[in-house]
Amino acid sequence: MRLVDVSPEVVTVELADGPARFHALWLRDNARDDASRHAGNDQRLFDVTELADEVVVASAEVVDGRLVVAFGPDGATSAFDAGWLEAHRYDVAAGVGSRAGDGPAGAVPWLAADLDLHRLAWADRDDRESLAATTAALVRDGVAIVHGLAVGEDPPADAPGIVDVAGLWGPVRATNYGEVFLVRAEANPTNLAFTPKALNVHTDNPYRRPVPGYQLLHCLVASDVGGVTVLLDGFRAAEVLRDEDPAAFDLLATTSVPFRWSGDGFDLRNRGPLIEVEDGGPRAGAIRAVRYNNRSAAPFDVPFDEMAGLYEAFRTFARLLHRPELEHRFTLAPGECMVFDNERVLHGRDGEADPGRFLHGCYLDRDWIHGRVG
Repeated sequence: MRLVDVSPEVVTVELADGPARFHALWLRDNARDDASRHAGNDQRLFDVTELADEVVVASAEVVDGRLVVAFGPDGATSAFDAGWLEAHRYDVAAGVGSRAGDGPAGAVPWLAADLDLHRLAWADRDDRESLAATTAALVRDGVAIVHGLAVGEDPPADAPGIVDVAGLWGPVRATNYGEVFLVRAEANPTNLAFTPKALNVHTDNPYRRPVPGYQLLHCLVASDVGGVTVLLDGFRAAEVLRDEDPAAFDLLATTSVPFRWSGDGFDLRNRGPLIEVEDGGPRAGAIRAVRYNNRSAAPFDVPFDEMAGLYEAFRTFARLLHRPELEHRFTLAPGECMVFDNERVLHGRDGEADPGRFLHGCYLDRDWIHGRVG
């Protein structure tokens, strides 16, 4: 890191990716000294209203690779590591940053041929490196498999199951379906998932607020008849749409649409764009989430003059989601549990499933995975 220019209002430094400017007030508000941040949890120890009306840079220099800034008028001094400044730089052209490709930090969008499903044996769950690699795969790919679990309709009580798998990261998020729901053909299903019918690729529960971040599906019983799982990376699909039809992408990213599910004493409603992007900062435009569920989309309610255009964009995206090069197909075997990002990875069922197929399902809040360190 090299100091380029200093004024009372702005400090400019040369970082690995080029020069970056930082306002005096921004630096003071984010001071790293012990009087400004709690050493244990890194939370700020003051409110912005406690700072002077006009914060200025009294001096700045680079010492041992760190930017050391003295502020006026309060006399505070703070040192900033080059890596920290690089990670938090905001002096970038609008719409540049990390827009192309990644979605949340660490995510790597994939085509079907690229996906090598990461697998964790239940016997290795206590190995920190193995579990950390699985967590990293869930952030990178949005999906992983845990195997060596219970099988059969009535497994022994001590056999590892879906709640045990969820517990590797955090507590199950309960919904109106309970903590664990059964995925099997039912006489009077409350959801099409509880039938042997084929299911178009989708994300779950867009009608909830907030939407469950991760879903788990543990296969207990299956046969060679049907039940093929289809996975699709919504981030990659959204980027394909952005490249091929920018107008459609922009419309789906800026138009909020309603979702609804009702039954069994509940009427659940939420709304949001089918493609959610970061709306500010250096990652402006990066894919943040994808919501697609043809079964739970409520009647669109945009103004009359906008409806035809919305449907054109919606159908363009829906057709794109059926491209073979995007669809990763495999059969989830008894004893395997699929863990996947419900705001990124669309899942579906190809063809009529075996009527005897039996799975357990549950949800996790995404913080338990994306917020985990080490």
